[in-house]
Amino acid sequence: MTASIKGPRAAGGQIQGKRRRQEDAFQIERYDAGDVLAIVADGLGGHPAGDVASREAVRELAMQFGRRRDDGKKTPRQWLEEATLATHEHLQEMTRTNRNLREMATTLIALYVRKAEFWAVSVGDSYLLLQRGERLVRLNELHSEGGGVTSCVGYNLARVDVADTLAVMPGDRFLLASDGIIALDDVEVSAVLREAADAEAAVKGLLAGVEHVALPTQDNATAVVVVA
Repeated sequence: MTASIKGPRAAGGQIQGKRRRQEDAFQIERYDAGDVLAIVADGLGGHPAGDVASREAVRELAMQFGRRRDDGKKTPRQWLEEATLATHEHLQEMTRTNRNLREMATTLIALYVRKAEFWAVSVGDSYLLLQRGERLVRLNELHSEGGGVTSCVGYNLARVDVADTLAVMPGDRFLLASDGIIALDDVEVSAVLREAADAEAAVKGLLAGVEHVALPTQDNATAVVVVA
């Protein structure tokens, strides 16, 4: 499945892989000024209702961020940080009122691009990468240890990383991805991001590459690409 938006060069898509259900979710929001918010969430395996957690997280974050965009007294960094904390509280409230959702959790990564600047927020072990010219750069640290996620939204929010007011260069290509993308190595990811004609072609190329590898235990894989 793929989806794209007009205007800002941004697109997203996902595959289910070998899993019983799709527990990734993504959303792309474009605002009147031409700025873009891209979000990816990956529901945690081993916890209940990963599909609910990821779907609710991207929806709630987009709503919470949208409410804060008109607050001229605060910065985009604060908008992202506050929206993430509110999303965590929303998921926790859901678990308090529905015992079937108790301990549900998700990773969450979001990128906000406005003119020549960007901000990002990251919780968990999803990826935020930047292809700048020939170089592929990881923009976030993974919150994981010993194969487990050490910070997540909805259950154990131990850490929220926020990138504050960084420069966007012409031609920059950002990738937000769930960890199912690791079927591809950095060289392969970089090649697709560099060579794709646009954001939608980059997403299709990445997901086609994952499917071509055909790992027997392939996880859900989601990719969102934003091109400056």
